[in-house]
Amino acid sequence: MDRNADLIARAHPTGSRVLVHLDPGLQETPNGIILPPDAQQITRHGLVLAVGPDQYTVSPGDRILIELHAGTEVGWLKNTPVLLVEAKDIVAILSQPLEQ
Repeated sequence: MDRNADLIARAHPTGSRVLVHLDPGLQETPNGIILPPDAQQITRHGLVLAVGPDQYTVSPGDRILIELHAGTEVGWLKNTPVLLVEAKDIVAILSQPLEQ
């Protein structure tokens, strides 16, 4: 396990914070047009890795939609960021992953 993955595995969010592994963004349209990062999406979505003791809305394993600029980057897994996000920045719980 690399140092970054080890740090994330040991992270235990406090309060109502949530540890989220972001899904990679849509980088190309169906017609092959490459999108710059700022045009890729308005919100971000990802997989909940861990939750703080005061977080009752989501659970590890849930897929969530979060505000675009929410969270603090705490590391990277599989070339995508892992964020620590406040519960107030969770927009929705997704019933299934979004289409890429």
